[in-house]
Amino acid sequence: MPGRISAQLLIFLLAISVAGCLLENTKVATVRSPLVPFDELFVLQDTLRLDPIMLIGQVAFLDVSEREEILVTDHLANSTYLFSPSGSYIRSYSAPECLPDDADFYPWSTRFIGDGRIMTMRFAGGAVIFEADGTCFAEKRMLMPWAKAFCTYKDSIFAQQVHFEEQAMANVYSPMLETFGEVPVEPPRLTFLNTYFAGQRGRTIDCFDDGAYYIYAESMDATPVESSLSRIQYEPDFFEWRPRDFPDASPENKLELQKEYPSTIAVFALNGSTRMVVYVDLDSRWSTSDVRAGEGFGLSVASNSGQFPARSTISSVHPLAAGGGYFYAVGEHESLPNGEIGNPVILRYRFISPQTEP
Repeated sequence: MPGRISAQLLIFLLAISVAGCLLENTKVATVRSPLVPFDELFVLQDTLRLDPIMLIGQVAFLDVSEREEILVTDHLANSTYLFSPSGSYIRSYSAPECLPDDADFYPWSTRFIGDGRIMTMRFAGGAVIFEADGTCFAEKRMLMPWAKAFCTYKDSIFAQQVHFEEQAMANVYSPMLETFGEVPVEPPRLTFLNTYFAGQRGRTIDCFDDGAYYIYAESMDATPVESSLSRIQYEPDFFEWRPRDFPDASPENKLELQKEYPSTIAVFALNGSTRMVVYVDLDSRWSTSDVRAGEGFGLSVASNSGQFPARSTISSVHPLAAGGGYFYAVGEHESLPNGEIGNPVILRYRFISPQTEP
């Protein structure tokens, strides 16, 4: 089996390389993603309460399985908790149990990777894969230099890193965290900006039925790793082209410089063929009655296979996870019957597919 998988990956990498050469001088088509009211794209489906038998200190990362199980990464406790679709607590995962010599393992992000397994990684550090029952399945003390996000496509794990070198790469791993190889990707246009600004925790790459898509801070839209799959980039009305990079790698006023223009922070798979890209620091003219200036999130939704016209909107809620046609956000803490404060609720928003052009 490992030999067969490696052969498949070799063919895949060669196809990407050839496609990249063929498309190197191909102009990318840009199509507008018109702005519509939030309730034309999303509706609050339900609110999920998480079992207070396990109190969460901070929901730093959220993921949802195909069976709608909830995976919460808690940075205050340095642990990850699994909840059933109804919110019942199931079990906890602790990476140091699998990497005992890395007792300070800080779970940057934790995701479902198929076959009932989950994977947790440390920013710019190691990774652990757990079986469905919580036992250790595989571990690696260092994924790749400055690894920041990963997703799973078929039987391969794609990892993205903070860009430092002239040539950008996505590393590919087996379900045993064996290194399959490297896939060249487009480097960021603004190197210093992306060195400083890493985007939303663990959400700068996601995998779809047609492969992995990634974003940089200045991205108009997500870019497929296998660029021959799609050369259309959708431009939301609130997107602004950032004309220049930071003057050096560590400017004193980097936060001010970063907020001068909108930044692209995440890409989510609403389903296997629908991507949602998230933007922050929108210009004040895009504030609405529900969203105050500087506090809203721009969302742009597009079909990887052209099933519907792209649309964008302004959201007052921050997507933390997506799947099955929904995105998930964190709400207020629940008030328990005994007067104590429980866990924050999870808000689930259903995607409404656009049907016609405006």
